[in-house]
Amino acid sequence: MANTELIFDVTEDDFEQRVVAASTECAVVVDFWAPWCAPCKMLGPVLEKVVTLYQGKVKLAKVNVDENQGLAAIWKIQGIPAVKIFRAGKVAGEFVGALPESKIKRQLAAVIPSETDELVLEGDRLEEKGNRELAETNYRKALELTPRHPQATLKLSKIFFEKGDYQQAQNLAETVGPDADEYEETQAVLARIGFIEECSKQEGLVICEERLAKNPADMDSRYALACCLAVEQRYEESLENFLKIVETDKHYNEGAAKEAMVRIFSIIGQRSKLADEYRTRLSRMLYV
Repeated sequence: MANTELIFDVTEDDFEQRVVAASTECAVVVDFWAPWCAPCKMLGPVLEKVVTLYQGKVKLAKVNVDENQGLAAIWKIQGIPAVKIFRAGKVAGEFVGALPESKIKRQLAAVIPSETDELVLEGDRLEEKGNRELAETNYRKALELTPRHPQATLKLSKIFFEKGDYQQAQNLAETVGPDADEYEETQAVLARIGFIEECSKQEGLVICEERLAKNPADMDSRYALACCLAVEQRYEESLENFLKIVETDKHYNEGAAKEAMVRIFSIIGQRSKLADEYRTRLSRMLYV
């Protein structure tokens, strides 16, 4: 049974008191919903679970828009479920739709940072000032409080990467799951480590260039060179070489060249101009 002090219904009569005024003492999450709305029924229990985890630091007010159309109009609700987070008498955050638990927690963390979140934020501030050692200490403390905290994990993984401790960086990055917002960035870290390892096995960029110059038809040498170019952040040249491999042999090493291109997309940004260009060229080569 829900705690009625933390989770309750509000109407046009008491919204101002129980939401706007109350938000000066603690954050109030407002769930605009309706009985006929299927996504609302999915979101409601998740909101209740997340709010309960805050142990009194957050309250959940539920507004039935069918019965309180005036409130829906005042707060410009155009689709449901719609959630607004009130803090200090104002809307401090909002979203529409049945978000998963992880994303709801992230929304709330932006308004009510936990001790772990505060440590990560302070770590970010220290990094911006160039104090990486103290930043690393903060991220470590954050992970002690909340093991596998995705933001702290990503930040610490990047620090290890920059220090050249690729094994530690990889171990951390691999713990971030696909449901986390940080997943794509951790995949970029793993991709960069993979290219570094492959290039190192092939004795570096210069040796790879020499080998390919002697035998331009050698796809293994071209693949190794493309990996080394990725390490040097010469991504367009790297993608061009991987694409030449696909053009020569679509199934080279069980699709290794295509997979390498996808890994570069994760590094440069899936929706970057360069990624879009080479994704289109790759698709044409594979499927046309």
